[in-house]
Parts: sequence; structure tokens; C-alpha cells
Amino acid sequence: MSKADVAAERKDQIVRATVDCITKYGYHNFSMQDVARTAGVSKGIIHYYFLNKDELMMSVLDRVAGDIERVLASEMSSITDARRKLEVFIDVCFDIVRSTKEYYQVNMDFWTQINQKEEVRKVIARHYTKFREAAATVIRAGITAQAFRAVDPYEYASYVIAVIDGLSLQWLFDESTFDYDSIVKKAGQLLVDGLVPR
Repeated sequence: MSKADVAAERKDQIVRATVDCITKYGYHNFSMQDVARTAGVSKGIIHYYFLNKDELMMSVLDRVAGDIERVLASEMSSITDARRKLEVFIDVCFDIVRSTKEYYQVNMDFWTQINQKEEVRKVIARHYTKFREAAATVIRAGITAQAFRAVDPYEYASYVIAVIDGLSLQWLFDESTFDYDSIVKKAGQLLVDGLVPR
């Protein structure tokens, strides 16, 4: 294994340990010592790869959003039907919340930082832009194929993501609020049906 491969693997190990620590202790309550212990490395190793806690946190935020983006791209890559592609986009986003709660919880912890740390706001905004663009691309293709009615694709994509985030947050705060599978199915159907030409 090359030196670059070892460095990349070590950085990934530290970032994964940080996600675990944020999930366990919260954004404000974990220490670099917690990360070192979870990763099985010394604090010095962490500082060798990351200048400070903020740099580490930006890597964590990129990792969390990047993982979601890769899952979406993989799941949608072989689908050509616009309606089915949008259904998969919606299903995958909702499923990520349920199957990897820790990632969504880490995201929520980062949201609390957007007024204090401009870099966090920029990174979160950049990733939301990518999610909106992914959904808008599917919607645009559906409009071109006349499978969807003419709407502003970017605006409708914002609406799709707002529904996903809103329902997900309610469920994460109180899982007894509604049956997640049932409401996800209904919400997904309403979002797609809203694009079907009348």
C-alpha cells in the first residue's frame, strides 16, 4: 500500500470515528480525545492529518453528504424512465434517514452551526445545491420527455427536498408521530403525481 493510500485510509478512519462521536455525544460535546479513542489513534495522529477541529468537521460534513450523493447516483444510474427515477430519488433520500440515522443526526448537528460558522453554512448550501440539481435534472428530463408537466425544475426540486427534510425531521424527533413507511409512500406518490400532466 502506497503512502498516499495509507494517508487516505487513516483520514477516513478518523472521519468515521468523528461521525460516531458526534452521533454519541453531539456536535458540541465530543473531544478530540474521544475521536482518538474511537479511531484507535493518538491525538497527535489526528492533528497530523487535520490542522484543527474545524478542518476535521468540514471533512466530516463532506463525507456525510458525499456518501448520500454516491448512494443516489448509484441507485439512479441505470434507470431511464423519468417517473421511476424521481421515485427512486425520493425513496433513497427517505431510506437514508431511516437506515443511517446517524448521518442525518450529524447533519442536524451541523445545521446548528450555520450562524456561527460561515464555512459550515457554505458547505451545507453547496450540498443542498447538489441534491436540488440532481432532482431538477430528473424533473427536467421528464418534462422534455413529456412525462412531466412544465414546471420550474429547480423550484420543484426544492419542494421535493423540503418534504423529505420536513417529514424526516418530525420522525427523528418522535418516531411515534406517524408510520414512517406509510407516510413516505404517500408523500412520494404525491410528489410524483404533482408532476403528471393533467
